[in-house]
Amino acid sequence: MKLKHVHIDSYKLFRDFDIDFCVDSRPLSIVVLAGINGNGKSTLLKYLLPKNFSTNHAGTVSVLTDSGDEMFHVPPTIGEYKQYKQAFDYISYFGTEDISRASGQLQREVLRYVDRFVYVEGKTSFEAYREIQKLIDDVFADFHLQVRFKGIDENKQLVFVNGNGETFGVDGLSDGEKQVLAKVFPLFAADMKGRVILMDEPESSLHPSWQGYLLPVLRRCAEANDCQFILATHSPQIISSAYREEIRMLTRNAEGHVQAEYCVDGPYGWTVEKVLDEIQGVPMQRVPEVERRLEALRMAVRENRCDTEAFRQELAELETLLGYSDRDLTLIRLEMIRRKKGQKS
Repeated sequence: MKLKHVHIDSYKLFRDFDIDFCVDSRPLSIVVLAGINGNGKSTLLKYLLPKNFSTNHAGTVSVLTDSGDEMFHVPPTIGEYKQYKQAFDYISYFGTEDISRASGQLQREVLRYVDRFVYVEGKTSFEAYREIQKLIDDVFADFHLQVRFKGIDENKQLVFVNGNGETFGVDGLSDGEKQVLAKVFPLFAADMKGRVILMDEPESSLHPSWQGYLLPVLRRCAEANDCQFILATHSPQIISSAYREEIRMLTRNAEGHVQAEYCVDGPYGWTVEKVLDEIQGVPMQRVPEVERRLEALRMAVRENRCDTEAFRQELAELETLLGYSDRDLTLIRLEMIRRKKGQKS
């Protein structure tokens, strides 16, 4: 199954809300929900989960199934409930897990994977362990994990080994290693054929350098399993690895209600600074005090107030604080030179 379109009449932040997950009527395999805090990204994901409909969340969800295009009311009518249940059972949700839950999830998924190899496929535990490490080497190659999977001990606990040959359990992994393995391993180890996977803030506990590798891995999974990922994220690294057509920006209209907008430019390959500014609406990317001091220097340059002791002292203090080669300070000095040359000519 794949989601195509959602309409919400009224639900929490949403009023007469529409969002499309297609390009040219074709469902996308990856959709990234972006926008500032409080614009309903996580709320939208939870709206899409199969529910116990004790209240009215009036709306419709259009999907593509093996039977073709279908549209369900939310909540479903009595006549469509069975078909709704069959379709929406294909939705999986990965929320923002704390570290202890990530450890347990990884433990369960690896044990389930090994049990299937041994009891269903009739292979040995050693073969299962080898397949797990092969999967880790393949899927997580760009992550450069510093551990290897060794096996399962007599207490059914996972055992890993580091480059020094030291062995340890799942709690010996770093927080980032736990999170990335817990989030991604099940996507390749479990049956994800035709599923819709909702992921809320998948960047949680991941180093920024790892966040940029996440979307390409999910694309591989989507292609291999004909499944669909819908992500709600605050990570500029994830957003900058998404193609323009994959981005849906949640903003507020004049009435304060959430609306979904397409991304006109980028953001694939953009710098973090540009994503923060143009996609996520972060006007200041420094400590506010420093940003104010820099803006005061820029204003002084624009007003030709550079030739004062106060200006020179402030510039010197910021050069000491931020480093002489700081980009903004360099631009300020260049503008000073440009204006002096203009005055002489």
